[in-house]
Amino acid sequence: MTSVKKYTLAPVPQTSRGESIKLGTDPKGKHFLYTNGKSVFIRDIENPTLATEYTGHKFQATVARYSPSGFYIASGDIHGNVRIWDTVNEDHLLKNEIRPISGKVSDIAWDCDSKRIIAVGEGKERFGHAFLFDTLSSVGEITGHSKMINSVSIRQQRPFRSVTASDDMTVAFSHGVPFKYDKTIRDHTRFVHAVQFSPNGDHFVSAGADGKMFLYDGKTGDKVEELTCDERGHSGGIFSVAWSPDSTQLLSSSADCTAKIWDISTKKVVNTFEFGTSIDDQQVGNLWQGDWLISTSLSGEFNYLDKNSGKVSRHVDGHSKAITALAVTPDDTLFTGSYDGRVYGWSYGDEKEHTKAVRLDGEGHANQVTSLAVSEASLFSVAMDDTLRKRKIADKALDVKTISTNGLPRSLAVSEDGWTSLVTTSNVQIYDTKDLQKLEQHDQLDFTPTVIDVKKDQVLIGGEDSKVRVYVRKDGKLSLTGELTKNMGQITALAIHPTEDLVAVGDSVGKIYLYEVASTKVVVQNWVFHSGRITQLQWSPCGMFLVSGSLDTNVYVWNRAKPFSKVAIKNAHVDAVNGVAFLNKQENDSLQVVSVGQDAAIHIYSITKPQ
Repeated sequence: MTSVKKYTLAPVPQTSRGESIKLGTDPKGKHFLYTNGKSVFIRDIENPTLATEYTGHKFQATVARYSPSGFYIASGDIHGNVRIWDTVNEDHLLKNEIRPISGKVSDIAWDCDSKRIIAVGEGKERFGHAFLFDTLSSVGEITGHSKMINSVSIRQQRPFRSVTASDDMTVAFSHGVPFKYDKTIRDHTRFVHAVQFSPNGDHFVSAGADGKMFLYDGKTGDKVEELTCDERGHSGGIFSVAWSPDSTQLLSSSADCTAKIWDISTKKVVNTFEFGTSIDDQQVGNLWQGDWLISTSLSGEFNYLDKNSGKVSRHVDGHSKAITALAVTPDDTLFTGSYDGRVYGWSYGDEKEHTKAVRLDGEGHANQVTSLAVSEASLFSVAMDDTLRKRKIADKALDVKTISTNGLPRSLAVSEDGWTSLVTTSNVQIYDTKDLQKLEQHDQLDFTPTVIDVKKDQVLIGGEDSKVRVYVRKDGKLSLTGELTKNMGQITALAIHPTEDLVAVGDSVGKIYLYEVASTKVVVQNWVFHSGRITQLQWSPCGMFLVSGSLDTNVYVWNRAKPFSKVAIKNAHVDAVNGVAFLNKQENDSLQVVSVGQDAAIHIYSITKPQ
């Protein structure tokens, strides 16, 4: 079998309260990019369903910028590393790497020749550095600040100029090349979050936590005017600014939960976009690319703005934190739960159908989602907030029913016989699937449960003691009928075969054993190629293939008829694979596999069956 990645359903940016995020733009006007975790995501601006992921950073990535030529991207991370890589090759070959500062890289700017780069951020000896992208030799000094630099911009015309904005409440103006400090501008009274030259180079603008924006002459750095004198201006700190391509207007995004378009000639607000009143509605990043205007919420959600109507024309949502649970319905709707308690539904279709994330409304989980399961028209979820929740799948929102589990729920399974079971760290709980009425609870266990799977009246429970107990449920009791004992580590994943008396068992040391349940004999014991904890197992609809995900970042597809035949999807996710499943729809003679992971992304693979 061979594997081919079909496409990526990308997360939204990872945000932090009180900090701006940087959205990079493609000079050709087709893509935008941003970071989440260790990855850089490049998305089609017209159809953001289409995305690619760059995974070259070893540490959390913070900013990424296209070169004006469009051939290279420079991206930085929290340890001060800047990687320069090509955009033409699918493998994104590394051109160069440098550590210009000793701490977090906050922003990066290219000059119009796509030769010189300025990287700024935190540091000990310096807060910024200017260098050539190919030889990495210095092309000036970035000085004038006493604290972390938040933003940098280079004038795209000669004579070159650069501006930097800092937590020391100042803007530094430099001449170039080589870049050399010219003067300090002290118009702001709080942190300065953003500076940006206009595309024509006539002006630059600064924006800060004091809710003010100032306009300056692009060549001299002299102040022209304060824009925020308009009574319709922002009432909170301004995190991000973006110029229109013709340099006549400006988009600003603010902590007051609004984005505004300013007319530079009149210094007035011409449009205000309102997003709500919650903290998550604060606007922390933006871009203006051709006819596309996007402002980003603190929740990570992208808001597409219609500058003519003054309304939000489209929302693009998704996870911003690690995805920790996955379930797939018979019609291939994906449900994903994440580290921050959010649950999303994804109506999976082809690329033209704009596969879209829909956040489940109503009361959500307050902590990490540990397990998801679907049954007919309902979705069940358990999380570290010690609750079990049920929702209707059709509306993805209403009819939320919540039950307290009075303990940490670790795993969840639904029987076709109309009951739902879960294990906490101390017991087994069984509920009626229709109304979540508790039917029974089993506390007298001589082991610590870790994972559960059910099939009709059969209940299999894995434990920390490396054993799987096989029970039959009858008349409110669980009767032990056997034990599966060959695994060497804590049991972490179970998958009962859909039609035969078999179960796949994964453990904490990366081994998978296939047992015959009635006889407790091992049928297959050579599925041992994972090097980390198995996180999830699932059988294909035909029952011939098993997919496994692991903390080792890899996904394997195993063939039951040919135990030595497998497909390895190496480095399927950054850091860890937290969930895997087969899609029910098959394309020609191939299997569709979906995986979720620590990078908050969803990957879908098409895998050719063996002939």
